[in-house]
Amino acid sequence: MQPLRPEDPEQLGPYRLVARLGAGGMGRVYLATSSAGRTVAVKVIRPEMAEDKNFRIRFRREVAAAAAVGGVYTAPVLDAAPDAETPWLATAYIPGPTLAEAIALHGPLPVDTVLALGAGIAEALTAVHAEGLVHRDLKPSNVLLAADGPRVIDFGIVRARDGYELTGAGGLFGSLEYMCPEQATGDPMGPEGDVFCLGSVLAFAASGQAPFSGAAAASLLYQVVHGSPDLSRVPEPLDKIISLCLAKDPVLRIDPDRLSAACAPGGAEQVLTEGWLPPRVAALIAEHRAAATDLDLLARTPGPARPWTDGPGGSGTPGSPDSVPPAGGTRGSVYATVGRSAYETDVAERGPGAGGPGTGCVRDTRGTHGPGLVAEAPVREPADPVGSVDPTGQPDPGPYRPAAYAHTPAPADAQAPAHAHTSPPVRESAPAPDPEPAPLCASASAPAHRRTPAPSRFPRRTILAAGAVAGTALAGGAALVAARRKPGGGQAGRPAGPPPEPAWVYRGGPLLQAPAVFTGGTALLKARPGNIICLDLANGSQPKWVYQGISLSPTPVLLSYGAAVALGTGATLIGVDPAGGTERFTLDFGEDYQFDQLLGSYDGYAVSVLGASLQRQSAEAGVATSTNAVFGVDLQARRAIVIPINPEDVGVPLQPVTTSDYFVYADGLRNVSVRNTRDGGSLRWRHHVGYDLRPGLAVLGETVFAIGSELIALALSTGKLRWKSKAGRGMFASLGAGGNTVYATGTDPYGVHAFNAANGSHRWFCETPRLNVDNPIAVGAHAVYVPAFENKDGFYAIDTASGRLLWNFTDGRETGVNDWQLSCDGAGHLVAQHFDRAYGLPVT
Repeated sequence: MQPLRPEDPEQLGPYRLVARLGAGGMGRVYLATSSAGRTVAVKVIRPEMAEDKNFRIRFRREVAAAAAVGGVYTAPVLDAAPDAETPWLATAYIPGPTLAEAIALHGPLPVDTVLALGAGIAEALTAVHAEGLVHRDLKPSNVLLAADGPRVIDFGIVRARDGYELTGAGGLFGSLEYMCPEQATGDPMGPEGDVFCLGSVLAFAASGQAPFSGAAAASLLYQVVHGSPDLSRVPEPLDKIISLCLAKDPVLRIDPDRLSAACAPGGAEQVLTEGWLPPRVAALIAEHRAAATDLDLLARTPGPARPWTDGPGGSGTPGSPDSVPPAGGTRGSVYATVGRSAYETDVAERGPGAGGPGTGCVRDTRGTHGPGLVAEAPVREPADPVGSVDPTGQPDPGPYRPAAYAHTPAPADAQAPAHAHTSPPVRESAPAPDPEPAPLCASASAPAHRRTPAPSRFPRRTILAAGAVAGTALAGGAALVAARRKPGGGQAGRPAGPPPEPAWVYRGGPLLQAPAVFTGGTALLKARPGNIICLDLANGSQPKWVYQGISLSPTPVLLSYGAAVALGTGATLIGVDPAGGTERFTLDFGEDYQFDQLLGSYDGYAVSVLGASLQRQSAEAGVATSTNAVFGVDLQARRAIVIPINPEDVGVPLQPVTTSDYFVYADGLRNVSVRNTRDGGSLRWRHHVGYDLRPGLAVLGETVFAIGSELIALALSTGKLRWKSKAGRGMFASLGAGGNTVYATGTDPYGVHAFNAANGSHRWFCETPRLNVDNPIAVGAHAVYVPAFENKDGFYAIDTASGRLLWNFTDGRETGVNDWQLSCDGAGHLVAQHFDRAYGLPVT
């Protein structure tokens, strides 16, 4: 923090500048105070950048992106003037040093402090990602240490996950030591990239050095992409937890919510209290407060010129009057109220009843009353939060439109109805978790159709605190998936013909990243803010019914016990009639458990659920530790068996295949593991594959298929190797199976392989352009379907008999990380979902 210099502006909008806080590539940051006495940090854009029209567009988007982010552990945007002569952005001022400053002055932090730091930053990333954003520049200097926890700052190169770049094209953005492999290779970076960066930040906090180093930029980037992280100075258990962040393959990285739970099983708020920092670092906060006060008094002192001195921020001479930037510009109002998205603020700004260009009806399916109109729900096209944007381009979003402070309530007739429970559900029993599998009993209630309920007071925690030992499997530097790294796809064959015309197109709100499920001539989809949507396969342009009130778990609904089963809040399972959308049952297993993800169904009445068992330490709300568990739920008996997850299964995406007898999955130590479903989850067999095992498996008949550098076939009942086939170059990256054939995508060259499932003989290979290998291959009666690497390029259809590339379908829209979700029923129906649209394609 330095005094102001003569060339610095004195006033920006309503803010009187007090001191210099720092400088970066985009501009300078000042300490300032409002007319009401509030202390803020004001970021001022450099004059040469403000003259660039394209930069202005990007800065408006930065304002919109940063304003949409809420959360306790971020610095909220308070005000902005992106269209002023001198553009600026004001955020809350956080008195305290950056993590980089604290380590430089006092060395590495204690283990408990780093664990608390990791929990707080992970919660901040959860808030960022919830708004569809990726930070892209998480580093020690962008983390402030406050008395009540860390704050993630500087969204200067944030990227909207809808595909719109907020920074210029053609450059390498980010800080080299804290980049993720995707940034280093120029590949698209999703939320998983922020997790990798966080791992590097935590390694720095614990050891005083970044986990990757190099004498030159090229060698440093090579280490980030191919090298193993140096965690030799990182103490336990931090080294294991950090290893979960630093997997080279984004699919294998721990998600922020689980990372927060690994660092703070009882919740970040339980450890980020006064005293979370060591005394010598906490003293820096008091120094920052005192310095801000002193400089404020200095700035108020009248005189012909403001005193200034050279300091660490640079040196220079007082500028002439001709070189002084304009002081001020027009005032920009608050862009988005804290805790509300930019779209919500935009609707509030335009008044009650405002919505998108069209409206759609939401049916009431409460109780047995049958369908009826409840409310008009806005259905709008995806738009840039600041202005109208063509999904295929990036035009100037237009002038900045400030929103009002006040929240405008929705009209009375559009308010959600009160919760329909007439009395709280009564649990028949609530046994404590046992070392032996113990049944849970659910309260069987018959509530009316439910709106999206209030969030649970317990954070969604699904990771074993001690389970960070699973990170040892990742500490060797996993190989990169070539499909995410190679620059091109070679000379792929041309499609034999044009794609079929969609029989219908559904347009609505954002759909969840889960493929459709077929039943009774309809397709069931999941959408935000927590809906099941039923579309008629004959004409799905309008929903047949909509059920509201499920969780946002990114897995399809399950068809079991005569119902479409989805998760509610807490430990709740909801069954909806697939024909009419009325609620058939709600099973609530109580507050001591948390359900997070449906894994599969079997026997016609049982489902498996990934969740957590919460062990309370006191009666105080929110004080609980958690243990990963798989719940085998008998919907008929309303009972569940709690199966604790092994430590080696923690931290990797669990994508099991569930049969009537077996629970088949790839575990955290790169084994194919099979457990029994009928005796409490005992381990039947385990087959070690190695570091390159992909999480997605396939089961066809009595054979399990797994992929990595090899495609292997294992006997389902014994684990005995039946056959294997090695990829000539690259690796196998995603699977699909149907009939007597197993299909696998290859990465060098890109394309799809077909193998005889019984003996492994190679049937054909179809070369394609680059593919997205994060989703399984959709297998139909006469073709298989695979998404392109860039979602604006759609997906490809390949003939199952000949391996010929049939056609390529796309709507031409780039929607960032909103991948195509493909599902076919084998009877001539293909439903392809893309962000807010679903296409019904005839594929006979």
